[in-house]
Amino acid sequence: MEQIILFTFLILFPFGQIIKIGIVNPIDIVVGAGALWAILKKNKHPSVFKYFNNFLYVVSFSYIVSIFLIKEIDLVYGLLYLVRLVAYFYFFTLVSNFKNKKLLLNSLLSLSIFSAIFGWIQYFLYPDVRALIYYGWDDHLYRMVGTFLDPTFLGLILVLGSILAFYQKKYLAFGFLAFSILFTYSRASYLALLIPSFFVFKKLKYYLLFVICLLIIVIFLPKKAGEGVRLERTSSIVARLESYGATFSVFKESPLFGVGFNNICLAKDKNFSSHSCSGSESSLLFLLATTGVVGFVSFVYFVFKVGGSLSRNSTFYILHSTFIAIFVHSLFSNSLFYPWIMGYLMILLAITLKREVKT
Repeated sequence: MEQIILFTFLILFPFGQIIKIGIVNPIDIVVGAGALWAILKKNKHPSVFKYFNNFLYVVSFSYIVSIFLIKEIDLVYGLLYLVRLVAYFYFFTLVSNFKNKKLLLNSLLSLSIFSAIFGWIQYFLYPDVRALIYYGWDDHLYRMVGTFLDPTFLGLILVLGSILAFYQKKYLAFGFLAFSILFTYSRASYLALLIPSFFVFKKLKYYLLFVICLLIIVIFLPKKAGEGVRLERTSSIVARLESYGATFSVFKESPLFGVGFNNICLAKDKNFSSHSCSGSESSLLFLLATTGVVGFVSFVYFVFKVGGSLSRNSTFYILHSTFIAIFVHSLFSNSLFYPWIMGYLMILLAITLKREVKT
């Protein structure tokens, strides 16, 4: 059953948002089933899971406090996000009991490759997806958005695949994914690729050569009509700064325990029609606003304790570069709590906890 659940998740992953039904995404259902199975079967938890639980206790307490702060029946909406967070953490315990780690690493790389292939299909066949604005998505023109309907999140998924491909010495896959990232025109994804690449390449001369090659390609990228393909655009920067300000205002309402995970829409007094309403343009600000200083400190403690408990095997360095990429990206988008990214990270962390995998 563990294998069925895990590989169903892996199969559904590249289809992104296009298989979403209303507010329900099939991968959340699969992860929920996996978490429930792990709980009912009483799977043995890795020793680091106590740090997961400590963070979940703080987040849950923050949500309970929010009930007294926001007297709205729609608090159940935030509760669904909390349940999903718990499910992804327990999904980690399910994966940690899977024995074939090399197969999982190859599967993670395949997720990014298929996501890139779907992205290219969209880019050539449906370059204009501005009509999606009527369904709560951002409007994009001549940008690779793929099945995730968002160039920023697609870009990060391709970045994670490129990191894995390089460490596995699959340089053709690395080149394909790195080249594909450029056509998302996502500057957050560009940074998420460039900064951890410093650690990936190890030698400065190779890193500088990589950066120069990317800059040359960027100069000659197609500059068709549309604001999104202009890398010097400022409108998204202004929108991001406004989002930072709005999220920080929510944080000031309840700085100690936050407004509850995830009650940002209610705190902003907005409706749920936009897919970005329940998020923030920064995962760290999102965490501060929804769980307060207590939750933020708890999360930092959780990350450092888990990271410090890992042995320095081959997959540790993959995880290290991957987390740096996600952290950099999360400064500009709520990518740290994006379901696909959480699932990817849980699988990679579970692999890293096991004995060294020869890639």
